Amino acid sequence: MMDEQLKQDVGRIVEDGHQIRDRVREAVEGAAQRVKATPSRLADLSQSAITGAVEAVDRSTPDDPESTLRQVVDGLGDGLQRTAQATRLAVEEAAGEGKAYASEELRSVAEDFRTIGDLFVETVSRGISGAKAQTAARLQSVRDHAEHTFSDIRPTIEDAATAAARDPIGLAGESAATAARISREAAGSLLSSVGRLLSSAGDRLQPKSHPRDDD
Repeated sequence: MMDEQLKQDVGRIVEDGHQIRDRVREAVEGAAQRVKATPSRLADLSQSAITGAVEAVDRSTPDDPESTLRQVVDGLGDGLQRTAQATRLAVEEAAGEGKAYASEELRSVAEDFRTIGDLFVETVSRGISGAKAQTAARLQSVRDHAEHTFSDIRPTIEDAATAAARDPIGLAGESAATAARISREAAGSLLSSVGRLLSSAGDRLQPKSHPRDDD
């Protein structure tokens, strides 16, 4: 389901043409917090961001649409990377406090993060294919850029999936005494923690460096 607010926000950023990457990242993180960073919604956020960007490029016809879309892709990648980092930190912090999130939620998060790679490049490609013919003809390199962007953020995405799959109670095995010392958080707590970290963790969630296009 399209996130109309994110679509409009990214469209305005593209039309304005300044600090595109950083502002798109902020918009993606804000949208992730609104939906409590449910990973299954990240594909929807990606589609919304790319659709808003392509439509804005069609309307505003910037001098270098490829550069504009590459900056959007990088901002989207940064936002997804920081969401993944926040997920890993939330799981690790809970484990350090002798807590664990709901098993079903952990399994869902781990599974969803494992699919983000395919969805990332596919979503960018689908968005580009929806551009006007004269715009689409100038955007063929953007898909390749999306592949490079995801190769940069893949380790962080995989770390998040691994952390979510590492259930402290499950790892306790047959030790009832160990399991008893771990308190299980209510369903939805992980998503709330991810949203909190996205809004407050600051430098702990800095994305890795990507090649930047000049704004």
